[in-house]
Amino acid sequence: MEFRTPVKPLDRHAGIVSHDRPIVMMGSCFTDNIGTRLKGELYDCVVNPCGTLYNPASIAGAMLDLLYERDFTADELFEHEGVWRSYSHHSRFSGTDRDAVLRMMNDAAAEAREALSQASVLIVTFGTAWIYRLKEGNRVVANCHKQPASLFNREMLNTVQVIGLWKKILREISARYPRMKVIFTVSPIRHLADGAHGNQVSKSTLLLAVDKLVTENPDIALYFPSYEIMLDDLRDYRFYAADMVHPSEVAVDYIYSIFKESFVDTADIQLGAECARLAKRLAHRPLTEAADTEFARTTEEMRAGLLQRHPCLSRALSRLTGQHP
Repeated sequence: MEFRTPVKPLDRHAGIVSHDRPIVMMGSCFTDNIGTRLKGELYDCVVNPCGTLYNPASIAGAMLDLLYERDFTADELFEHEGVWRSYSHHSRFSGTDRDAVLRMMNDAAAEAREALSQASVLIVTFGTAWIYRLKEGNRVVANCHKQPASLFNREMLNTVQVIGLWKKILREISARYPRMKVIFTVSPIRHLADGAHGNQVSKSTLLLAVDKLVTENPDIALYFPSYEIMLDDLRDYRFYAADMVHPSEVAVDYIYSIFKESFVDTADIQLGAECARLAKRLAHRPLTEAADTEFARTTEEMRAGLLQRHPCLSRALSRLTGQHP
């Protein structure tokens, strides 16, 4: 007897995610969770080049900046308490040196544009339909950066607005990169600041919009049910972190395993397991110098052997170690 309602892997899509071509990921912190696991298996991933973004409008804006190759300029930054920030970026793109912050933003964008031009897949995770608009200029912000609430208006996007934004982006991607697929998913992380009902209305808006986008663009758009896996398949608080909102590491690992079964072929799954062993060795810090010498030698042999058999891993290894390819 089956005591769960498991969500099965998607059929006929294995192979669109591989080690051979880059992967670009944008969206909520669930994107970061899956991206970290892909990087840990040496997939060539660029994850959130503007930092974590939650709503479809901000993610769409970031995508259009990449597609139109727009660089960020100093007049887009604002200073608060000695720290320079951007309303288009997450707070990790902040600092006391304005030029350094701007350089960090444009370097991340350039890396993402290069990856996008070669990528097999773009993975987009929507977190919430709620948006904040600056009263001055009426622009949607990606992050309020703890500025006074009086500076913003808050509203919820409707399905028509989300569909309109992303239909344009899907057309642009299809015209520029006809081989690319876009995998949409809705984050299973609940936004309980809006209340349980408000969270459900927001998530329902996203689910309806994504369903329409996928239905009307079957040649390019796919849907991965991370939301449904968490709320239906893993319907138990033991799969949540201590805050009872975020998925536990076990839950994310489980969702990631279904993701791989859906989009990665058997050979790449096996290669990913081998890459994960190397990545763990590269992160390991031996206790003694003698152990360090032997460990470094065997790790280098493993790295060289993998690269000889799979040269496509060089960029992912460079990202992991912080070195240029």
